[in-house]
Amino acid sequence: MKTEVKVGWFAFAGGNFSPYPNAYPNCQGVVAWLNPDPNAPEGERGLIVTPDEVESPWTCAECYTGVTNDEDGKQNTRLLLDYGRKHGLRFQAAEFCNLYCRNGVKQGEAFLPAKKQLQKIVENVKIVNRSLSLIAGIMLGGWTWSSSEYSHTDAWSVVATGGVGAYGKTNSFYVRCVLAF
Repeated sequence: MKTEVKVGWFAFAGGNFSPYPNAYPNCQGVVAWLNPDPNAPEGERGLIVTPDEVESPWTCAECYTGVTNDEDGKQNTRLLLDYGRKHGLRFQAAEFCNLYCRNGVKQGEAFLPAKKQLQKIVENVKIVNRSLSLIAGIMLGGWTWSSSEYSHTDAWSVVATGGVGAYGKTNSFYVRCVLAF
C-alpha cells in the first residue's frame, strides 16, 4: 500500500518520506508542494526544498539566454549551465543547485526552481518553515532566485510572502535548491 505524502513531511535518501524528522537517515529536505493529480508521473509528483541556502547573484553578466520557462526548473537549470559553457559565462545560482550534494542528494539531481514552482512552494511557507525548523534548516524568507529569465538584465525572483519581481541578475538573492519526486 502506497503511503500518502503530505506537505511538511520530511524526504530522505532512498525515496522515503515521513512526518518525523529522524525516521530515516539522511534527511534531504521538506516536501513543499504536491501535485494535485494523483496519477502524475514520477518526477512530477511533488517538490522538496533543501534545508540550506546561499546568497548569490543569478549571474554576473548581462546576457539573454532565452531560458524563460516558468514551470520546469530542472530543464532551465540544465539550459543555463549549457549556455554558460558555450559562452564562457557563470550562472552562480544554477551552478550551486547543480553541484548540491548533501544527505544523499547526488550532484546534478537538485535544481534551481522555475518561477511558478517557487510560487507553489511559498504558498505553503508556514508549513514548510515549521518543518525546516525541526531539522535546523534555514527558513524560507526574503527574495529567492528562480531559474526563469525575464530579460538580458533581469531574472524572476519570488519572496516568501508570495510577491514576484524581476530583478537585476547581478543582485545577490537567496538560492534554494529543489528536488522533484
